[in-house]
Amino acid sequence: MKELKNKGRQRWRDYICLFVSFLFVLYFGINYKSIIYNSHTLGNGIKILVLAGLWAIGTVLIFVKLEVKEKTGRIINILYVFLSPCFIFLNMEAATFAMGKSFSGLNKSLLLFNICFILILELICIVLTNRIRLGTDICAFICVMFNIANYFVYEFRGTPIIASDIATISTAAEVASSYEIKFNWYHLVTLLLLFDFFMFGRVIKCKPVFSKKKFRLCGIIVMAIISVVGVKQFILTDYLDNHGLKLSLFNPMRSYRTYGSIAGFSRSIHYSILKKPEGYSLEKVEEITSKYESDTVDKTKEHPNVIVVINEAFSDLKDLGDFETNEDYMPFVHGLMNDRNCVSGTTYASIVGGQTANTEYEFLTGNSLAFLPTGAVAFQLFVKDAMPSLVTQLQDEGYMGSTAIHLHRASNYRRDRTYPLLGFKDFYNYDTVTTPIEKLRHYATDAGSYQRIIEDFESYKKDSDDPYLGYVMTVQNHSPFISRGDDNYKQTISLKDMKAEDVETYLSLIKLSDDAFKDLVEYFKNVDEPTVIFMTGDHQPRINDASMNALTKGQYKNWNDEEMMRHRYAIPFVIWANYDIGGQKVEQTSMNYLQTRLMETTGGELTGFQKYQQDLQKEIPVLTGNGYVGSDGKFYELNDETSPYYSLLQDYSILQYNDLVDTKNRDNDFFNLQK
Repeated sequence: MKELKNKGRQRWRDYICLFVSFLFVLYFGINYKSIIYNSHTLGNGIKILVLAGLWAIGTVLIFVKLEVKEKTGRIINILYVFLSPCFIFLNMEAATFAMGKSFSGLNKSLLLFNICFILILELICIVLTNRIRLGTDICAFICVMFNIANYFVYEFRGTPIIASDIATISTAAEVASSYEIKFNWYHLVTLLLLFDFFMFGRVIKCKPVFSKKKFRLCGIIVMAIISVVGVKQFILTDYLDNHGLKLSLFNPMRSYRTYGSIAGFSRSIHYSILKKPEGYSLEKVEEITSKYESDTVDKTKEHPNVIVVINEAFSDLKDLGDFETNEDYMPFVHGLMNDRNCVSGTTYASIVGGQTANTEYEFLTGNSLAFLPTGAVAFQLFVKDAMPSLVTQLQDEGYMGSTAIHLHRASNYRRDRTYPLLGFKDFYNYDTVTTPIEKLRHYATDAGSYQRIIEDFESYKKDSDDPYLGYVMTVQNHSPFISRGDDNYKQTISLKDMKAEDVETYLSLIKLSDDAFKDLVEYFKNVDEPTVIFMTGDHQPRINDASMNALTKGQYKNWNDEEMMRHRYAIPFVIWANYDIGGQKVEQTSMNYLQTRLMETTGGELTGFQKYQQDLQKEIPVLTGNGYVGSDGKFYELNDETSPYYSLLQDYSILQYNDLVDTKNRDNDFFNLQK
């Protein structure tokens, strides 16, 4: 009777496997073009043969049953356990394979690290499930799915998954719903290999690993000890660096492909830990801050209204390379940058393609991502208490309003909690606005966001003549840059002698942003009170690799970190006033310095921290989370201890730690105005 039940279960398992096999054929039939016609150099016929061969192997294995002696079975089980990590590693890397890059820097030590990591994960799964086949299958599934997800995250924002992304998973899920996921040939090969692996495992007879619970408990304890020691000795140290892994902060995907995704992700764990700066003490803080005294608030002084705009993905793609369009995609901003009433130039962001809140953090606080863990979002992880910001500074000067507008989900990047901690009194977002939101491609338009800040401005001005502060974080130009049939979007900008649909979509959106910003400026031109409008983008957009190569004439994939920063992280900024502020061009700066630049332009009082930044900019004009430029014009990595500016960076990191982390001992007289 028991034998009949087992045969019945086996038969149903075979049916399920056959159904999965049928799904591969069905999916391929429906998505034939998107799978076969991609940029891979193999011919279409060879691609089809590879897919057919892999599918046939897995399907045939469904019906294979291996009968061997018990001793031979044990040997097969042992070989299966220790050879599987090699297969899993190659299989998972196939999902993100890039010709000429993958494994190009993989030495024996790093190869062994990747495989040993998989082996430990496999053994953990085996011990927990008490089944060799099930544990190995779970391990394989986790690894392969991780790298497929890694590929799509890279496609969406231009950078792969890193350790600190765990904290932003809810925001990532919200954003991911806007993207279309399409599997390519590599992905189908990877999934078929995984299918073959699972079917091969079914051929092998595997008995429970531990016959008694106490042996299994010992196994769990041993694996826990191995895991803790391994993380401490190989991941949280410089082991990977010392064995040739150099994680490119400007292009981490290149490092993942070069050294293996597991090694790359493991290195990002090391970078994701916020450490107290070397030499940090309250005495050292006092030594630095004592040289700079904050200004005292002058209540008799008149101040202009201030409108701040952080524009989603607003950038000038001419920073990437020369190309021609049918018309100028930002004529108003280009003209404004030559106006006498405008301070303008190029700023460098610490991010690209995503993590907008990090640019907000740098601008509003004056702090830098250079001293935070790689990929960490400060709003999510570190802003837990009220802290000094541009908002609190202007409030001390008598500004009213302090209104933030972001017509998207308030919980994204924890803005609903962080904005109040930075001093904002009102936050109008997707969930709180009562009037209909004008949308384009399912996102609120710039024009709609600006209209609401104007309405808020007019509302406050009915009852008071105090200067007004308003802040707008737009969302119109959010990726993906694809046109769907139901979009109320019309392409107005086209490229000449180049095919890049996503670029044309993006530039058409930028033209709409330019038009909307023109209307905002025109409104405040007619306001009697002096008004200053600051506008910059948060980062450059995520453009697919084929379009990037077209824009850069194939140079993009060869850029080093300095070239990547100067091209891929460059963003225009403008500070316009409805009165003469003396036109000024700023050749280069970075997001953390821009609030100081804004306060200089408005003629407002400066904090000790802003005066410190004024001096620091003379020595380090550009500082990003990925590297910096010294006054000698050279590019330096953040951890380069031979740099002549290294000690200045250490001082800056000490001040930031005192402001952001050691809040109980924060030097408030330095970070705030004197009252």
